[in-house]
Parts: sequence; C-alpha cells; structure tokens
Amino acid sequence: MKTMNLTELAQALNLEAKGAADTVIKGVRDVERLSPEQGLEAGFVYFIETPAVLKRHPLALRQGIILTTPTLAAQFSTALIAPEKEARPALIRLLNLFSKAPVFQAGVAPGATVHTSAQIDPTASILPGVVVMEGAVVGARARLYPGVVVEPFAEVGADCILYSNVVLGYNCKLGKSCILGGGTVIGADGFGFYDDASGRHKIPQIGNVEISDHVEMGAGCTVDRATIETTRIGEFTKFDDQVHVGHNCQLGRFIYIVGNSAIGGSVVIEDGAMISGMVIVKDHLHVGKGAIVMGMSGVAQDCEAKTAYFGTPARPARQMHKMNAALERLPELIAKVKELEAKLNPPQPAGSAAS
Repeated sequence: MKTMNLTELAQALNLEAKGAADTVIKGVRDVERLSPEQGLEAGFVYFIETPAVLKRHPLALRQGIILTTPTLAAQFSTALIAPEKEARPALIRLLNLFSKAPVFQAGVAPGATVHTSAQIDPTASILPGVVVMEGAVVGARARLYPGVVVEPFAEVGADCILYSNVVLGYNCKLGKSCILGGGTVIGADGFGFYDDASGRHKIPQIGNVEISDHVEMGAGCTVDRATIETTRIGEFTKFDDQVHVGHNCQLGRFIYIVGNSAIGGSVVIEDGAMISGMVIVKDHLHVGKGAIVMGMSGVAQDCEAKTAYFGTPARPARQMHKMNAALERLPELIAKVKELEAKLNPPQPAGSAAS
C-alpha cells in the first residue's frame, strides 16, 4: 500500500479528520497491546471507542492517530472521527485498507488436479496442490488454497475462501462468500454405529451438509454429514476454531459458536443463539432463538429462547446464581447443623440408658 497522509486516509474511509492534514500514516497498531505506562507511536492509527479504553491507556492523549467517535474526539490532537455507532464499521474499513492478504491470479495453477468433468469458473483461483474431483463445481472468484480437496459433486459458491487442507465432502454444498479455516472438514461421516452379538456395525451416513451464504468457520472445524438427509448451517453463522457439529444438526442464521465447543447429533439451534467456548450440547436437544449458553457449560436439556444458561448441567443463569450463592454458604450451614445436632443429642453419661 502506498504511503498516505491524514487527509487522504480520511477521504478513503469517508471520515472526518482532526489534526495536521499532512500527518504521514505509517500503519495500524493495537492500543490494547500497550501497558498503561507506554505511549502511542507517532504516525500509527489506534482504535479507541470508549472511555474505558482511554482510562486504561491515559498516555493515548499525547500521541498517535486515534480512530474514535465525536464523544471522545475533543480529547485527541489527531483523530479520525466516525459517527456514533459507526466506529466499528469504520474500523473494519481501516483494517481492510491495510490488509496484507495475498492476491492470486485467476485460473488453475500448475500442480492443481482438476477432473475433466468439474466446473471451474474462470475467475476462481485454484492454487497448487488443490484437488477438485468429478462433477464438483467452483464458483466465481472463489479462492482455494494449497491442499484443499473438493470431493465428487460438491459445490463451492461464489467468493468463497477455502484455506489450506480444507476438505469439502462429496455432495456437500457451500453457499456464497463463505470462509473455511485451514484443516476444516465438511461432510465427514456422522458417528453412527449398531452393536449386536455379531459385533459392531457402521451405520451408513448417506446424507450431506449444506452451508448457506456468508458462513465463516475457523481452523480445524468439523461438520458431519447427515445419516439420511442434510445437516444444515444457516447464513451469517460464525464458528471459532475447533468447533464440532454432529450429524443431522439444524443450525439457523446469525449464530455464534466459540472455540472448542461440540454440538451433538440432531441438535436444533435457532437463529441468533450464542454458544460460548468449551460448551458441550447433548444430542437431540433444542436451543431456542437468541438463547445464550455461557462458557464451559454442559447442556443436557432444551434451552428456552432469549434465556442465558450456564453450568454443568446447564440451568438458567438466574437459577444458577442462586445455587452458587447457596454453595458459598454450605460450609457455614454444615457447621450450624452439626452444632444443632450436638444440642439436640448431647453425649450420654457413661453407663446411662437412653430414655
């Protein structure tokens, strides 16, 4: 990216600028990486949208270029000012402007393996080491990094990015503008077995996975194909790293699932729910619209809509707060019970008989 000054950056971001117009922009830095005793570095843009951040970093008033809101802008000598409630979108534009993500030429690179029956849009980028198998479809401007495997009759939508070593299983479908992190596997067999006297038998998993538009998954995620029909992930749903979704699950739109969480088979999660980190959801459960499951919880019952849950087994947060408050008093209560028992049942003198 070419060097620009404060005025040019403000114009590129469609923001108001405050300070010397010819201030040279060197890049973007993270204010949260600094200790309270460290000042900001001149020429770099920092994001401060709340008084709490400024309180943690009081030296931010002296240096740096601050992307902020009108409420805080008066405190800084050099600033990029976003309208109230528009600071985060402005930050997104700023980060995209300074992104160093690689750009690849369209076409199939030498070293990629593409079946003659596969349909590759000419604007897609197929990098070395990619394997696209029989009948697969790769849409416009899709980008497949080295080691990606698109199995037979799978479909990759337009503008998708599949990072290294992603596997899109046979007959599975990926919507538009999806991002799959490295090592993610879509369409592995569901965990289905049957035991009898003759041994353990694998239940064929003949369904698929369908992922809607604008879904993003971090590295090392797994979504199992359905036993018979389809495992579904709704549009704008986002996974952190190392999330597992079992076979037959039906996930709605705008869901967040944080890292190291596992969703058992045949679970239904409705729109807008949030599953925090290291959560386990038992199979065949229902998580209602807008429900929140807090971190490190084990969900063993259905979750009502717009209700927060935590604990193992997870219960509504208000109930768990009361239970935890009672647990804190448990040693004291046990001591009182022992004291009352001693008063009600005093020791008998030696040799005496109970009346």
